[in-house]
Amino acid sequence: MSAAKILIDDYDNYASSVHCSYYGCFQYIKHKLNQLGHTYEQIDLAIQQSKDSKGVILSTHGYPLQLIQKELTAKYNDSGFLAREIKDKVKLLKAFRTLSDYHNEIVDYDKGKKALTLSNEVLNIIKTKL
Repeated sequence: MSAAKILIDDYDNYASSVHCSYYGCFQYIKHKLNQLGHTYEQIDLAIQQSKDSKGVILSTHGYPLQLIQKELTAKYNDSGFLAREIKDKVKLLKAFRTLSDYHNEIVDYDKGKKALTLSNEVLNIIKTKL
């Protein structure tokens, strides 16, 4: 997240900061899953095996998010509140990243800061709850 903050505060490079906020968050989710026993290899294998089957295909970004949601739901008896909160924040963060990376729209300071805030909120939930 520090790269995203530097891009916003020091370089006014808001579109790139959104990209950093999203992928920094995603990489932290994968790191935390690895600490919880879901190795990078296991995650990659499950995704690959789903593509080879005729069943539901797991996505490279969606599957780690599903796993972190399951970890939160298993740890807290909150009817999945924290899991939904993470999912909603990551969904919005991904929308900002898609806009930033693929659309010809201006990504201004407010959008860059909002993406960074969302990313930090997700990380804070994961760091404090898992």
